[in-house]
Amino acid sequence: MKNDIHGLLFSLQKEFFGISVENVLRVINLENLIRIPKAPEFISGAINLEGNVVPVVDLAKKIDLGKTPIHDKSKVIILEINNDEGDIQVGVIIDDVLDVVHISSSEIQAPPLENMGFDTNTLDGMYKSNEHFYMILSAKKIFKRELAELVQ
Repeated sequence: MKNDIHGLLFSLQKEFFGISVENVLRVINLENLIRIPKAPEFISGAINLEGNVVPVVDLAKKIDLGKTPIHDKSKVIILEINNDEGDIQVGVIIDDVLDVVHISSSEIQAPPLENMGFDTNTLDGMYKSNEHFYMILSAKKIFKRELAELVQ
């Protein structure tokens, strides 16, 4: 990753993550999740967002970090992921939004390749602030398989 990013920092399963705001449409409170029969296990349901049905993914399950317990402070980050074949909109459940920060490329370190307790192939890098390490997720890497299915 060579460019500076503006990152949305958030917590999930007592871990700290970030994602580029380039992919973030908005953050909403989790309400009225519609069940989707026979959906993949990582899909918690769907929401109606301004007349559009948007699938909502348990981000922890998607990156092999466990199952996210839903509580009244749970948030959904609405992502738009651009690809040559098209765009997808998807919501990801998180515990809480922490901050939005500017991260220069020199502050982004390469992620460790193993022993992180989840799928590190979804990372663009690591960022250290004063008190925490944040794992910077790549929306395209998380949903690589789903983006590939747009081609078919």
